[in-house]
Amino acid sequence: MAYNIDDRKLTEKAEWIALCEKRFSEQFFGIAEDICKNRGLRIVRLYGPTCSGKTTAARLLISMFESFGKKAHLVSIDDFFFNHEVLEQRSREKGLRRLDYDSPDTIDSEELYRFAKEIFESDEVHCPVFDFKTGSRVGYKTLSIDDNDIFIFEGIQACYPIVKEMLSEHGSASIFIAPQKNVSVNGVTLSPNRLRLMRRLVRDYHFRNSSPEFTFELWKSVRDNEKKNIFPYADESDYCIDSAMPYELGVLKPFLCEILNTVSEDSEYFEKSRQILEAIKNIEVIPCELIREEYLYSEFV
Repeated sequence: MAYNIDDRKLTEKAEWIALCEKRFSEQFFGIAEDICKNRGLRIVRLYGPTCSGKTTAARLLISMFESFGKKAHLVSIDDFFFNHEVLEQRSREKGLRRLDYDSPDTIDSEELYRFAKEIFESDEVHCPVFDFKTGSRVGYKTLSIDDNDIFIFEGIQACYPIVKEMLSEHGSASIFIAPQKNVSVNGVTLSPNRLRLMRRLVRDYHFRNSSPEFTFELWKSVRDNEKKNIFPYADESDYCIDSAMPYELGVLKPFLCEILNTVSEDSEYFEKSRQILEAIKNIEVIPCELIREEYLYSEFV
């Protein structure tokens, strides 16, 4: 995208973004240090609602654990999904028109429990690999491990009671991440949930080839699941990370304008699109080129 911003302002914005990211990443150092003090603790549960920044959080945690001499393994709980035909049947039984990837019963709990036991009973673990293109488990990856290794189980499901019970048999630490405060710019104030919807509109359009109408349609079921299965357990977490970024509205604006202006007037989501566009119309654009690969917002733009 083309921006009419002089070099001095670009430098100022780049320095501001870098400062925001530094403050964000510093939250993880203390958490990793604290967890590493418990030498027997080998499982960390990292969870949060959709578009909360879990991917970046996992990467930062791995880096921090390694700085304390730990070998860290990232395990996506998505790899423990049942195959497509099972999910399809269960979605139909719930009266859903689309596949449900969010509910607790979408996870193969027996397979997850087997894997968790291997961590403490073997020097080799076998983690399933789920392929979203085929909608099925396509094999296993084998990891050689020792007693100093730590496993980060990442996914919205990591807070579900059944998952927590299986992963905490030998003890676990839990980290909740989400935008937790309003972001206000130029008189515009947006709630954490509104921010996540805007993040998801942009992410799904560019990385998942999803139309804004599709994302809006999914959002109700996403929020229903969060209210039922995620946010009630947020206060139970050992650590809490706020992923709201002061710069994010400026980064999102050009993408949202591009995406939401494709929503036609006869769409049931036209009014919602207009409301978002109206809210951000006076926000100053921040070029996405200032977002480095290691920054939080590389997940979304």
